[in-house]
Amino acid sequence: MKAKTLAMLKMEKNLVAVIDKGYTTKPYELDLDYLRMRLLQEVNELNEALKSGQVENAKSECADVSNIVDYIFEKLSNEKEAQHET
Repeated sequence: MKAKTLAMLKMEKNLVAVIDKGYTTKPYELDLDYLRMRLLQEVNELNEALKSGQVENAKSECADVSNIVDYIFEKLSNEKEAQHET
């Protein structure tokens, strides 16, 4: 259990780097299941911000969602290219 917690903390730290700097922060390898879970969480936070009229918060959440989606597409594209090379 402790090892899993440490792995989750590392992924969380890497995700923060992806969100803060954009998906081009390449050294980070994040698990797709984790990314999907966090993307859903960010979309829910965006939805709540929109419902409550928090425009600035909604803009921030939208940027977070965009960066995560871009990172997912980049990761999937790289994996697909790697499969074609082998």
